[in-house]
Amino acid sequence: MIDIQHLDVRFRTATGSVDAVRDVSFRVSEGEVFGLVGESGSGKSTVLRALTGLAPVSGGSVMVGGHAANGSGESSRKRDVQMVFQDPYGSLHPRFTVDQTLREPLSINGIGNQDQRIVYALREVGLGAAFRFRYPHQLSGGQRQRVSIARALIVEPRVLLLDEPTSALDVSVQAEVLNLLKRLHRERALTMVLVSHNLAVIGFLCSRVAVMRNGEIVEHADIDAIREHRVEHDYTRRLLLATGGYERKAVATIGVDAAF
Repeated sequence: MIDIQHLDVRFRTATGSVDAVRDVSFRVSEGEVFGLVGESGSGKSTVLRALTGLAPVSGGSVMVGGHAANGSGESSRKRDVQMVFQDPYGSLHPRFTVDQTLREPLSINGIGNQDQRIVYALREVGLGAAFRFRYPHQLSGGQRQRVSIARALIVEPRVLLLDEPTSALDVSVQAEVLNLLKRLHRERALTMVLVSHNLAVIGFLCSRVAVMRNGEIVEHADIDAIREHRVEHDYTRRLLLATGGYERKAVATIGVDAAF
């Protein structure tokens, strides 16, 4: 479903060019949940933006369903890839009701039966019709993220990109959203790419993971290898240590210098 080969993303700034992503390659099968993990600034979100055409591809290829992700094509093909952003507070228009937020992508893509689809989309993410005419400021963080997920799914995409979808939420709400995503993946057989700095979140949803650092992929691994700490790169070991918390036992097990 997704085939990225030797992807480079370069941004131009006032002081010169910045290579945000360098020579990134991976493939994701149809119906698979694939994880991209790494610290802030490692290039994870930029890869997702390249998949949606929101970031400039300066080299390599990005294919979704056999077609170039940033190429011209039918609107039905372009809507195949939808994204849920990290910040549930910033990703919703503050002056749009939930109804307007969900109606807009339907109108853009020329999809009919809008009222029925909106009610169904809210029900699918665990929100009732009572939320339909509320504004974002009247919703909790978890409810806003559910609306964001509903907005992405309402056009019936084949690929769902998730950019740190739980990092801005309380721990208990994180669990609810992760369980929702797992159910939606099972029911819709969606192909998902999940970006996170938290290996525990990645391990809950994903079957394979790529570890990014400084714009490059430093390691590919199955999720079982991650859980059992059977990793090869020192950076991956440090991420595992950070996820598990700073404990002497964890340091000894993972084999990372206690000074880290």
